Amino acid sequence: MKNMKRSICLILCLLMALSCFSAMAAGKIKIGVLVSDATSSEALAFRAYYTEYIAKAYDVEFIYSDELTDAAGEKSAIDNFIVNNCKAVISFSSFDRPAQIDQCDAAGIYYAVATGTLTDEQYEEYKDYEYYVGAIGPSMDIEFQTGYDMAAYYIDQGMTKFGMFGGGVPYYVDMHIYRAAGMLTAMVEKGGEGANYKGADNKYAIIGQIYQDGGIDTGKIGSLELVAYVGGYDFNDAWFGKLAQMVGTEGIEVILTVGSGVDVLGGFVAGSNVKLATVDSFTPAMGEAMKSGILDYMAGKYAASVGPIFVATYNAVNGAPIRDNDGNALALGQGFWVATNSEQFSEYSAVDSSNTDPAYTREIMDKYAGMGVSYDDFAAFVSQYSFDEIVALKK
Repeated sequence: MKNMKRSICLILCLLMALSCFSAMAAGKIKIGVLVSDATSSEALAFRAYYTEYIAKAYDVEFIYSDELTDAAGEKSAIDNFIVNNCKAVISFSSFDRPAQIDQCDAAGIYYAVATGTLTDEQYEEYKDYEYYVGAIGPSMDIEFQTGYDMAAYYIDQGMTKFGMFGGGVPYYVDMHIYRAAGMLTAMVEKGGEGANYKGADNKYAIIGQIYQDGGIDTGKIGSLELVAYVGGYDFNDAWFGKLAQMVGTEGIEVILTVGSGVDVLGGFVAGSNVKLATVDSFTPAMGEAMKSGILDYMAGKYAASVGPIFVATYNAVNGAPIRDNDGNALALGQGFWVATNSEQFSEYSAVDSSNTDPAYTREIMDKYAGMGVSYDDFAAFVSQYSFDEIVALKK
């Protein structure tokens, strides 16, 4: 009898918890979204998935910031979210993430990092903060491997003369530095005996050299050569002139870019014999670039890749945060899809229509949105990010 009473009690408690979750979820939840990029094809794809699919599927309201250019703008945007009664912030902006976490924690609203990660040091500091949900995105190891694989793809085809667009390397954007380091490491490892970059001959030494310099030097790397490099986002005549000059460099075969390759170099590459490889997203604009021959290789995020971090944030707001076995915030890796031809790009894109049939549908995410979701089950779900795994999830 005692066991029966205990079982009934447990069942009633569970039903009450589920009832509370449902009641909280029934009201429209406001979530603020910080963006430092509001107009790229990637940013627009992420926004379409949130506002045209997720907002309707889960009856939430996303309030977007204006395009942000510094930490002060991030702070002001979060202040605006607080005034507008947002219960959480999902951040695509990384000028000062520690300050963002502190600000949200002080205000008692949840904070999550989308498509990125904290540094190891930052995670150690903030992992046990009550209102820090966590981060889901490419780890620095994944970023490094993405750059490595891109360069190796062309080196293995026999190409030897490369250009590189370093994007945010001069601003010490970690993911861009790690992608660039991956490219250089592939050149060192495949450049023959004695190949090195400024004396550095391994992953960690090359990463350290880039952080020390805040840029990348051209020159021979064994049998290979980095013949041209442009970093930063100046968007002035001199900067555009450097990009045009890089495309016109004698003997250049491929330009490897850490991001925004089509946006900044597409017009110069069009009609040339130079191949362009980039890290971006599976969007119609990138598909057109690949179809027209401007883009040759793309490691890309899919629009719904920001679905899992929404689920984690949604659960936290509704009183069901997903924490690891030590009670710490999420820090989960999520990688890219790689397309090397237009047909492959089209096949991948068909699996992820951001506002009608995304990679992560509500049917899939409902398995992880609610009470009692374990960290291990959620982590296993996030880890299934490859194209084939997504196809399998949707069956």
